[in-house]
Amino acid sequence: MIMAEMKALLRFPGERKVVLADCPVPIPGDHDILVETCFSVISPGTEFTQVRQTTAPLWQKAWQRPDLVALTLKSLATSGAKATASRVTNQLGRPMPLGYSAIGRIERIGAKADGFYLGQRVAIAGMGHASHAQWNRVPVNLACPVPDSVPDDKAAFATLYALALHGLRQGKTTIGDKIAIIGAGLIGQLLVQAAHASGTRTTIIEPNPLRRQLAQENGAHGGVDHCRHAPDNSFDAVYICAAAHGMHTLIDQAARMCRDRGTIICVGDVNISARRKTLYDKEISIHQVRSYGPGRYDPAYEELGHDYPLGYVRWTIKRNMQAALDLMADGKLDPSPLITNKITFADIANHFAKGPSQDQLATLVSYDIASQPTEQTPPIPPTPPTPPTDPRAHLIPKSRQPSKQQPPTRKASLVTLGLIGTGNYLGSQLVPYLKNCGNADIVACCSRDGLSAMAVARKFGNARALTSANEIFENPAINSVMIATRHDSHAALAADALKSGKHVWLEKPVAITRDELALLHDCQSVMAPDAIFMVGHNRRYAAMTAKLKDALPDGPKHFRYRVRVTPLADRHWLNNPEQGGRTIGEITHFIDLIACLNRTEISDIRCQWLDRRAGDSIWTIRFEDGSQGDISYQHSTRREPKEILQIDAPGFDAQLTDWRKLSINGHTVMRTYFGQDKGQRSAIETFVDAIASGRQDRLMPGLEDEIKLMALVINAAGY
Repeated sequence: MIMAEMKALLRFPGERKVVLADCPVPIPGDHDILVETCFSVISPGTEFTQVRQTTAPLWQKAWQRPDLVALTLKSLATSGAKATASRVTNQLGRPMPLGYSAIGRIERIGAKADGFYLGQRVAIAGMGHASHAQWNRVPVNLACPVPDSVPDDKAAFATLYALALHGLRQGKTTIGDKIAIIGAGLIGQLLVQAAHASGTRTTIIEPNPLRRQLAQENGAHGGVDHCRHAPDNSFDAVYICAAAHGMHTLIDQAARMCRDRGTIICVGDVNISARRKTLYDKEISIHQVRSYGPGRYDPAYEELGHDYPLGYVRWTIKRNMQAALDLMADGKLDPSPLITNKITFADIANHFAKGPSQDQLATLVSYDIASQPTEQTPPIPPTPPTPPTDPRAHLIPKSRQPSKQQPPTRKASLVTLGLIGTGNYLGSQLVPYLKNCGNADIVACCSRDGLSAMAVARKFGNARALTSANEIFENPAINSVMIATRHDSHAALAADALKSGKHVWLEKPVAITRDELALLHDCQSVMAPDAIFMVGHNRRYAAMTAKLKDALPDGPKHFRYRVRVTPLADRHWLNNPEQGGRTIGEITHFIDLIACLNRTEISDIRCQWLDRRAGDSIWTIRFEDGSQGDISYQHSTRREPKEILQIDAPGFDAQLTDWRKLSINGHTVMRTYFGQDKGQRSAIETFVDAIASGRQDRLMPGLEDEIKLMALVINAAGY
């Protein structure tokens, strides 16, 4: 039986602590499976380092991550201290899981997760997927079936062995090669076993005599206590499995030990620091091992389940895991001698609190799958019994089913909100204003993995963290929802919310396909007549917008909107084609602002793609009164204002610069020196006041108007 809540070992960077906490059971996506954990393995080097980083004071965190400090300083310069503090606090407040190698049994299978069956034993991999938790949501390419002859306690090591096998492949180590392994910690020991299985002659370099002896018992042909005692020019490859920071000589020592044109493979956390001469004289190659094999950190492989063709990528993560399990089945790999501790899941927090010891290698964590956690978070009031439903209802897609209950009677009373999609934007941009909005009570927070929902729920005393939006839709104690999920889920969630009688705040875009727009259009006939629907086009509610709107003359005007955005990381979810692209997700912000200022109907929208893949484009908006808007939306790496809006009309000109300065007819009429006001606070207050009063605000376009705008955008984009 799958419970609504579970226990997981979580790091709380903002509170500098690691605890075994209650959190929601994650919901598997289409390409995921839900696994009930039987065993997990603690890798002391990686995980105790993460714990030290978590419990370190803020100045140490800053010293360890100068890249994040640089981003924070950039945010200070562009967004101001208050917005930056909100973003930093949101990041530090998010719980983070520990663990990345485990085994369990499948309890739920996503719609597109082929090749698995319920109850199947699977080894699972990856931080955030194979965590020290009672349940794990695992992408299909990070889960591998376990042979019957491999027991659970050994199969839990499949991920760690996959890392060792990937390291050997990076070094191109084959039968008869001579290699040296620096460091006989857990990964070094696994590498010794894998190298021995491949027919390689190994020398272990490790100062700890017990670890050195264990490595030799597990396949190393010799061992020394220090690099200086290893012979020169003797090894085809040298594997560095120890950590090496700052100024060190490990790579120099490894280069000395290598033969001509040998290879150095950095498996541990090694700062690349070496003298050029030895590397040059021998033409040494240096390789960095990235996790457990090709596919790691690739969203297409991990999130969408796209495998790499066997003929082009022989050894992916999953294939390395399968190879490790097969070698365990044949008795060629055996993690048993490396297990120095066995603990129960209930004792895992105490284990980390004690810290590592020199003799510690792998710790095996066992889970009592018969026991279930007790609920310790505030419960949402239960849903009252509902009348019998149509027996054919299960044949109808949920988003097309009528509401299970009558829309609640609306009164001028407290607004009870459920937040769906508690990611970076909602957590850092909207939650600070919700906390100060006296008329709104945040009752529930929902995210797919439950962790970001936990972070937001902890900011509100009586909120509960969830992973299922249906718990929000079906509960009459919640009369409103705020949806800020990924773009491809916006329309379906909004439709279900409206059909269940909720008021809806929906982040842009309203939809990214015509079918999604049709879904919203169809739900208009069943939504409550007094339902408030609002899209998060916050710029129309900003103080500068109101000032500019009052100053605009009648008659045709020319709006020129210059938008420059910083390129996203390659792995950002918005680069996934299924999300419609960044441009479709953002462009209605700027079109809506121009439409709000002009106050006449849009007659046409056209798009000229400069670089469709990147999203760079020119948008032209024509209005019924003869006005025109031109939006230049392009990516830029230069430091420049993100938004500049210029408006020209006979005898009139105005410029709004990055929501910091508004000039009208050559005079500065508004200016902010500390941050930007893009209207989020006013927009939230407008939404809450409309629900409390039962009246739609005059600034709010209705659902029909929002559907019409998005239809024009989708048609213009050629989707």
